[in-house]
Amino acid sequence: MSKRWIIAILLVLFLAVIAEVMLSKIVSDAVAQGMTGLTGSRQVAAHVEKSPAFLMLGGRFDRVDIDAQDVKLDKIALADMHVLMTDVQLDMEALITRRALVIQGVRDIDLTTVVTQDELAKYLNSSVKGVKNANVAVSPGKVEVNSQLTLGGIARVDVKLEGRITGEQDKIKFVAERFWLNNSPVGNIGGALLTEVPLVDLSKLPFKVTVRDIVTEEGKVVIHTDNRSR
Repeated sequence: MSKRWIIAILLVLFLAVIAEVMLSKIVSDAVAQGMTGLTGSRQVAAHVEKSPAFLMLGGRFDRVDIDAQDVKLDKIALADMHVLMTDVQLDMEALITRRALVIQGVRDIDLTTVVTQDELAKYLNSSVKGVKNANVAVSPGKVEVNSQLTLGGIARVDVKLEGRITGEQDKIKFVAERFWLNNSPVGNIGGALLTEVPLVDLSKLPFKVTVRDIVTEEGKVVIHTDNRSR
């Protein structure tokens, strides 16, 4: 084979590699923009994988990996959200022309979200009637809430609760297990205000997932979900 042909082949291979990299970057950026539109986050990074890359043009992906910060979910914000999807079909026309992330099919979704204790306090203050000056402390295995509660618009009492974050299907809530009013323990709190407080509704996300595990760490709650039946 002549030297000219070798150079031509090497040039073609080089251009093919460049095209693969550029296409992956272009599509990844479009997915990030689409996710921004769905979540309200201004900090989204995405990475898509398909081999060979030109098959992405048909909307099929082996893997789509997305990281987002400060995700707006109804009245509560998620500090971090990581999404890993495998064997994904996206609407490429919507993605390229409108930067809209439309999932037409997916085999597996693994979704991990993080809610900070400061965001939980902010949510209680803004969304639970009568609650003022709430402070939340999250530690391994425990969630503690200190706040003031206005009763009937007149009386105000100091409230302290200890409990846990639980999840069922796509709903996450705070469940109180111990309760104090003005520093005095209250025995039976069944049916009392703040016994159970809905926190996160995952059905508002663009992914259908179910809660698998909730871990309380220092200062935050880590929620693990996926779309696989058990």
